[in-house]
Amino acid sequence: MTMTAPERGTIDRDEPDAGALHRQVRLSTHRLLGATMRLGDVELLHPAASGLGTRRHVIARLVRHARRITASPGEDAAQRLASDSLLRAPAADLVDALATSLTTVVRRLDDQPQARMPEEEGDDLCARDHLAWLELTHVDLAVGFEMHDIPEVALPAIAAHLERWRGPDASPTGAGNSPFALLFVEGQERRRR
Repeated sequence: MTMTAPERGTIDRDEPDAGALHRQVRLSTHRLLGATMRLGDVELLHPAASGLGTRRHVIARLVRHARRITASPGEDAAQRLASDSLLRAPAADLVDALATSLTTVVRRLDDQPQARMPEEEGDDLCARDHLAWLELTHVDLAVGFEMHDIPEVALPAIAAHLERWRGPDASPTGAGNSPFALLFVEGQERRRR
């Protein structure tokens, strides 16, 4: 399958091997955390590139995603996905929550390289979808990392993510249900800092 992304052109879906995927998850995690550590409370109020909320909303979505894929089967979903506290937290606490949740994902992947999380979605390799979340979150933060900056090894993960989230109730613009889909809509006016 191929997809087209603004500023990127065609995305081919040739899957990298698991080792390359895990290395890229680590690199992308490190790069994203470096970018978020420079954001203060004022910078977190800037709009997301997708237009879906602010930078604070983008970071909170990634924290919830990371918590969701590493949660224990018996863990209370409402407790682990609560976002109000993330949206009101000081910048340092939000970044700390992000660092903690992303580190947990990396550790889980290191301990269980073939892990598929959550288990009920067994056909989606956690590392692949998580890599898409990392890269697209970085673009959505609108901090100078653009679509054309995404490493080639991550492109199949992004294509798979968008394919997975495209559903029968997708909007007429083709945006689908992914929180990042608006980044891929041709002609989308993205707010920039």
